[in-house]
Amino acid sequence: MGAIPLKPLHLNGSDMSYYYLAASLPMLSLDGEPPISLEDFLNRCDEHLSKKDSTALDALFSKHDTASRHTFVRAWRDRETQLRNAIVRVRAQRQSLDPASFLHHQDGFDSSVEKAVADAFSRANPLERERALDRVRWATAEELSGFDPFTGSAILAYALKLNIALRWASQDSAAGLQQAQTLVARNPQEATS
Repeated sequence: MGAIPLKPLHLNGSDMSYYYLAASLPMLSLDGEPPISLEDFLNRCDEHLSKKDSTALDALFSKHDTASRHTFVRAWRDRETQLRNAIVRVRAQRQSLDPASFLHHQDGFDSSVEKAVADAFSRANPLERERALDRVRWATAEELSGFDPFTGSAILAYALKLNIALRWASQDSAAGLQQAQTLVARNPQEATS
């Protein structure tokens, strides 16, 4: 039996730009120093993203642009809202408060987020708790990126993961310990909630 003839792959310039951008981005890890700065990443995105995805990237990091209609941005915000609502419910329960006035509207529901937040809050160490919550965010970004690493959604997910990795890399352990001790001294009950 003969070989199956392959059709040539025809990509337009926009597709090639996304392939180039995605292929040029280094792997990220939540546990290591990010191999790329946010500035370098954004400069690369400026060169290669479509206007629609560039606007979505801006919306991801804007606290004021809550009306983005980009599918990825809406999905991320809904999942982040659910995560924050779950955190509110756990903290309110620990303080014997009604969480209703602190909850925000969200579309959709993922029970795994609720379970992950409960698991995170089972940790006594606040730093471990925060890292567990950021692992949920990381996994959510990966899930929302889809299966094709050469899409706008994959680039937007990379941006979120880079932001998380940079935040952890910027933590100075001595300064973080001092800040944690100050917070615990001010409110010992919050340290365990």
